[in-house]
Amino acid sequence: MPDQLTVQVSPFHVAMLGTESKPARCVGLLGDVGCGVRCSMYEQRSSTCREFEASWENGEHNAHCDAARAAHGLPPLVPPLQPQLSPDRVA
Repeated sequence: MPDQLTVQVSPFHVAMLGTESKPARCVGLLGDVGCGVRCSMYEQRSSTCREFEASWENGEHNAHCDAARAAHGLPPLVPPLQPQLSPDRVA
């Protein structure tokens, strides 16, 4: 990650510029939250971004995802519907 896109938040940690204060908006985020966004540096994104999972992405709820969405006036994500198997369709 280029140094000019980060800000020192502790002696041993940096954050993406724009995420160190509220309201947070990473300098790499393009678009309008709630309408359509993308990361302009996805391939070079930090480990923090790589490790953050949206709620239900891997079948687990993420309260931090809910909080981030709420900060932008968005509702929490809901778990995907699982189709019910009827006994006559089970092999």
